[in-house]
Amino acid sequence: MDKYYIKDNNNLIAISNKYIDYAKNIDVNRDHILDDNEIVDFLVKNDDFKIYATDKGIEFVNKDNIIQDFKLFLRDKIKGPDFIRDYNQIINKMKELEQKYPDKVKLEYLGKTFEGRDIVAMRISKNINDEEGKKKSILITGLHHAREWATGESALNIAEKLLESNDNELNNYLNDLDIYILPVVNPDGYEYSLKEYAWWRKNKKTFENGMGVDLNRNYFTPKDPTLYRQPNDKPDNTWDDYGASDSVYSDTYRGPYGNSEEEIKAITKLVNSKHIDTVIDIHSYGNMILYPWGYTNNPTEIDQIYEEVAKEMNSFVNNSFRVMQAIKLYPTTGSSLDYHHKEGRFSYTFEIGNSFFPKSKEELDSQKQKVLTMVKIFMKNLSAGKIPTQKYIVSK
Repeated sequence: MDKYYIKDNNNLIAISNKYIDYAKNIDVNRDHILDDNEIVDFLVKNDDFKIYATDKGIEFVNKDNIIQDFKLFLRDKIKGPDFIRDYNQIINKMKELEQKYPDKVKLEYLGKTFEGRDIVAMRISKNINDEEGKKKSILITGLHHAREWATGESALNIAEKLLESNDNELNNYLNDLDIYILPVVNPDGYEYSLKEYAWWRKNKKTFENGMGVDLNRNYFTPKDPTLYRQPNDKPDNTWDDYGASDSVYSDTYRGPYGNSEEEIKAITKLVNSKHIDTVIDIHSYGNMILYPWGYTNNPTEIDQIYEEVAKEMNSFVNNSFRVMQAIKLYPTTGSSLDYHHKEGRFSYTFEIGNSFFPKSKEELDSQKQKVLTMVKIFMKNLSAGKIPTQKYIVSK
């Protein structure tokens, strides 16, 4: 088998045989040595970098961290740490909370993945037997993307703190809100990333010529089909792709059609059947608070509210996040953010951390605490009526 090497500080380090196919795609000059320029070009082409526009031009977010992580991945040196819970451990914790707090927690089994895993959300409320839809509501999701390990932990941490902490302010929100938490949107992909193939982003749906759909490019609403696919973006081409890819080999493959994936069907059924008002979708990386739209530069009807609430959340984490319209990061189509706003739900995306993979428990705990702090401010504004609910109809 051919050997490939990473050029790192003038040293040549062998790439794991497990990732030879990656190396072949990166090695443009065919010298079997992957230099930083070749790696950057590949990561840009594969939509693995977060890039945003500034007055000074295009800027990469945490570029050096991502390059270094990718080199470690190619050497097969990134493994799931013991401070990150796997899918079964997360589900077992959710079951434990349901058993311990039966008056406040109910698990919702939303469907099955391609590989047969349950898609599970939890509803948390002051009295779980109260009729749903009577209180304002929020859905918090993590792990649309398999390799964004901290996001599932951050979502589940909110449930744990709501139920197990002595935070009176947080506990009081249970009186006013129905809170739904779906820590693992992508169970199959998450298990694959955590235990076998760290860089994996998509789900595990198998096609004749490839594997995986980017779940955060698969949302569709008939209220605006261009949210999923722009008019000039034809499904039988890839050169015209905008905001997602029509190539199954791409990390941003949008799928064969909108809402094709069981995971997205499960979420759309949940938010519509429960009349959920607001959504926070947690991703990594970059420390950003994003608001709609991701597929167009047009403003929303409520940009002022999006910006005011985001800035308040940011102020409570020492203004360590950027607040911006999602398209300023890069164009996306078929995203959770845009889908929910188009359907009348006030929606943010949080991008947390400086890379996909937390390097220590302390780093993970810091990310979890920042998410919790921002969610508390969000809930305060939702309870107080600052944030529009389903009474506000976005689409005429």
